[in-house]
Amino acid sequence: MKKIKLCVIGAGDHARRFIYPSLNTIPDLEIVAVCTRTAATAQAAARKYGIPRAYTNYREMLEKENPDGTVIVGPPSLHCQAGMACIERKIPFFCEKPSAPDAAGAETLAAAARNAGVFGQVGFMMRHAAFFRELEKIRATAGDPVYGTVNYLTSGPYRHDVIYGMPGVEDGAFLHRYLLVQAVHPVNFATAFLGRIRSIDSYVRFSGAEDLVVEILLEDHDNRRFRVLLHTLVAPGYGNLRFQSELFFADRTMLFTDGFDRLEWNLPTPSQNAALRGWRFAPFGDNNERMGYLGELRFFCDALRSGAPADSRTSLDDCAETMRILAVVQQQFEERRAARK
Repeated sequence: MKKIKLCVIGAGDHARRFIYPSLNTIPDLEIVAVCTRTAATAQAAARKYGIPRAYTNYREMLEKENPDGTVIVGPPSLHCQAGMACIERKIPFFCEKPSAPDAAGAETLAAAARNAGVFGQVGFMMRHAAFFRELEKIRATAGDPVYGTVNYLTSGPYRHDVIYGMPGVEDGAFLHRYLLVQAVHPVNFATAFLGRIRSIDSYVRFSGAEDLVVEILLEDHDNRRFRVLLHTLVAPGYGNLRFQSELFFADRTMLFTDGFDRLEWNLPTPSQNAALRGWRFAPFGDNNERMGYLGELRFFCDALRSGAPADSRTSLDDCAETMRILAVVQQQFEERRAARK
């Protein structure tokens, strides 16, 4: 197996919890350099993960190291800027979601990579998780669902948080931050089952200072529909509280997911053994495998070895489409707010 050389840009909390531990389990891979904004942070990451060299300038790192690929983990502006630097040097890259601070930036980055013939992948880990691989096996027989729902309940981000370098406490800024931090995941999940989107409608409601409900209705040109319901609220801890989905297929198969841990599905023709089937993630399995962090990085490294990704899931173009949907939701909110004044 070909050994690949990686550079990593970023060593924040997300990178330390999920990215470096996942990379360290992939065989025939060497992280040759790490880059962060400060020398102390870069050197600390290098010591902790056994990385030979540390930098504070990612352009210098890319020029000197000339890696097979680069992993970028930081705010969206860094994903876009460092991604462009990789494209200039013909270096494939993986960046966390979203690939840019807005839809225009995501589309620009995707177009630049496409024109340069450079592979870029975005960190939508749900679609590389163990449950999603099982779901795809069922989909291979049942086809595409004709209707689906996803419910996504989270704690945070909160109105006064400054996440991804996006300040602002008024409703529009709060919504924009929420869409990019949290809503981006379930919306991307929904687009995995849809073709080219024909219509987008949304409902946004603020309740009190922090609670926010967003409903997004998507329909593609084959009349397949998906409903995404999102709710963020103040609760102990921070992060995802509940993620559930329902998929209904033309052959009458029904499929239900419960977090990243469980699938249940009803077959269209019940038998004496009952139609309900199930799958559960191993109770003591690797959490990064369960959540998809290991799967997405394994997918990226396999693409580096083979010269091309196995398919187009979570590509830069895929992210740009998700960002376009979120931009429409933001625009609809702003237009309806203006109409009420």
